[in-house]
This record gives sequence, structure tokens and C-alpha cells, in this order.
Amino acid sequence: MQMQLVAGVVQLLIFQHLALLTARAMPLECNDSITSVMSQIHSQIMNMHLKAKELFDTYTHYQKFTPQNIPHLCHTELSEFPKISLSNSEEDKLSDLYKIFLYMKTAMGNITQEQEMHQNPNNKYLRKQLNESKGEIAAVISNLSCVLNKRNRVPTVDKYYTMKSKSTIIRKTKGCKALYNYEHFLIKAAKITSDWGKNEEYTHDPSSDKQTPENR
Repeated sequence: MQMQLVAGVVQLLIFQHLALLTARAMPLECNDSITSVMSQIHSQIMNMHLKAKELFDTYTHYQKFTPQNIPHLCHTELSEFPKISLSNSEEDKLSDLYKIFLYMKTAMGNITQEQEMHQNPNNKYLRKQLNESKGEIAAVISNLSCVLNKRNRVPTVDKYYTMKSKSTIIRKTKGCKALYNYEHFLIKAAKITSDWGKNEEYTHDPSSDKQTPENR
């Protein structure tokens, strides 16, 4: 009886934890307040940051990269990886995050496809992590798109993740570099968004700037 009670409590805690993660990942409705959307973007990024290192480690494990060659193969910058500008403008930062997450959504899709077609078909855990990451990225993009649309600032995207090489090792290495760059990007993104949702400027929706007879 006591064992059944303990098992029931454990199942409840697991369910609550999964429900919390799902709530964090799901984008808010775009008619919600800017403050709520901005705050959720930060929560989503923090949640993704906590899992990025495990995703990188899982990937390198299934590519059979050794600890000795990981720094040489993976710890370098991808020239096509979009950059965060040095501008202090929050509008520019929103645009930069939007571009980078779109790039990484494409990257996750390509890396997953690569694993399914040419790598170990039994690496189900890695593919599960990649698909989950892609879903989380899509949710962040939805929220960023919402904010940018409200401000009429959706940027033009000109950089996408591509897999042109026929060399397996080059494709493996590029995937590794992308995940490494992504992990370190999330650290910066978490800092950039740390005050989002707390700032007075985010409580105002520019689309509501309509002249009424009373305000003229």
C-alpha cells in the first residue's frame, strides 16, 4: 500500500514537471501583452540553455568523437552563423535573435535528417533531443515574430544552414560546430533577455497608438 502511494506521488511529480516544460515551450497568443510574450521568450531561452550542453555531448558521443578531437573539430566559429550586433537597440537585438533562431531551426532539421539517413539508425535518443530542440526553437520564433510584427520590424533573413558537402566527416563536423555555437549563443541570449518583461517600455504596444477625439 505504502509502495503504491510512493509510486503514485512520483508519477504525479513527473507529470507536473513535464507539464511545466510544455507550458514553457508553447508560445503565447499574439494578442497577449507584450510584457507576457517578452517574459516567456526569456523563460524559453533559459530552459533551452539548460539542455544545450547535454544535446552537444549526446551528438559528439554518437559521432564517436573523442574528448581529444572535440576541441579541434567542434570548438570553432561557423562563418555562416548569424551574429548578434553590438547595437544597444532592443529592436536590433530582437531582430538578431529572430535570425539566429531561424538559422538554428533549419540546422536542427538538417542535422536530424543527416542522423536518420547516414548515421547510426539506433540513435533514437539523439534524434529525440534534436526534434525537441527544433520544437522549442519554433516556439521562440513564434513569440519573437509576434513582438516584431507588433512593432513592424520583421527582418529579412539571409543566412541558412546548408549541407552541401558529400563528405560524411565534414557534415558531422559542421553539425558539431553548429551545436557548439548554439550552446554559447544561448548564454548571450539569456543575458540579453534577462530584463525582458520587467521593462516599462515593453508594457506599451505601439499598435495601440491611435488618436482618439479625447486625446487630440
